[in-house]
Amino acid sequence: MKVSVVSPANIAFIKYWGRADHQIFLPRNNNISMTMSGCATTTTVETGNFSSDDVQVKFFEKEYTVLEKDSIKAKNIFDQIERIRDLAKSSQRVRIKSENNFPADAGIASSASSFSALTAALLLAFGLNEKFEDKVELSRQVRLCGSGSAIRSVYGGFVEFLTGHDHETSYAVQIADENYWDLVDLVAVVDPEKKKISSSECHQLADTSPYFETRIKEMQPRIDIVRQAILDRDFRKLGPEIERDSNSLHIVMMTQIPAAFYWAPGTISIMKSIMDWREDDDLQAYFTIDAGANVHVICEKKDAVEVKKRLQNNEYVKWIIENKPCAGTHIISEHLF
Repeated sequence: MKVSVVSPANIAFIKYWGRADHQIFLPRNNNISMTMSGCATTTTVETGNFSSDDVQVKFFEKEYTVLEKDSIKAKNIFDQIERIRDLAKSSQRVRIKSENNFPADAGIASSASSFSALTAALLLAFGLNEKFEDKVELSRQVRLCGSGSAIRSVYGGFVEFLTGHDHETSYAVQIADENYWDLVDLVAVVDPEKKKISSSECHQLADTSPYFETRIKEMQPRIDIVRQAILDRDFRKLGPEIERDSNSLHIVMMTQIPAAFYWAPGTISIMKSIMDWREDDDLQAYFTIDAGANVHVICEKKDAVEVKKRLQNNEYVKWIIENKPCAGTHIISEHLF
């Protein structure tokens, strides 16, 4: 059996940081995101009577390399393969090729797209079609790969990851589909290189920050506001909240032990420029930053051309990835091998 899947990355409006359970990857808080049309991972999985599992990955602008168990992320990939093989009661091995079209490990959610694509393709290749077709169940299966943000890529559009209290109650739901609201995410790339501290490591350090419990408490009303702002298509309500949540997240990162400082000079330059555009010209754009230096600039479609032009004039911006809400994880007919 050979199957190929495409899955988008997503940008979190309400961030996921820290876990209630590191074994089954339950988040400490509900989190909300938008899928990203310009950032995706394509994965092909073939099952057969091979001598061993063979996983090859092609990162942005690089060649295919054989994946070794030399990092938390790589170990999680092989663990997910073994777990789904056991779930299918199969002894077959896999050949996998996976490639993405945007920088990896740079704060643009490459783990979200890669792990959701991998999990979906594995379930289909091992004949567990019913677990793929049931999006709630698919999101549960994706969560077990170790990237909580990956479960939000299962659906298109705007998605909420419910923390729950066990495996059955922790899954993703769709707030609105990809055609509901024409928001734009302009990723201002200031540093495409791999970050020094992975998100996986930082999730386990979150509760060493003296601000972490404060964040969990103060963000609860914001979750409801962001969800309702999406349903109301109210950008002036949404924008300030996503900025506040991003700043709150980075305060935790900067105060955990050891601290993680992801911002670069270009990051701060863009943040300050966006605030100036709003104050001086009422140009409605807002920033949000994941675990990396690159800045996601959110605006409505009507303002995207102007916002993009201004970002291109920033000396730190190397290039811009333009995204709109898109479909979630889905099967394609073209294979990578």
